[in-house]
Amino acid sequence: MTNHQEWSSTLEKPQQSGVIETSDDTAHLIEHLGDVPLSHVGQKGIMRNVLHVPTITKNLVSVGLDR
Repeated sequence: MTNHQEWSSTLEKPQQSGVIETSDDTAHLIEHLGDVPLSHVGQKGIMRNVLHVPTITKNLVSVGLDR
């Protein structure tokens, strides 16, 4: 989740509207979903389905395991 729309190589509106609630009970609207390209020391990757939430102040990454 990020407020940086410019990082995304693709942007689309979510199929359903949604919000993210922060620890202070503030609701933040999810405006887009997108893919963010990554690169580090010659290695490249893509984070998929990153939420674009313009009103948050910190980026948040959550990693899940495929089972």
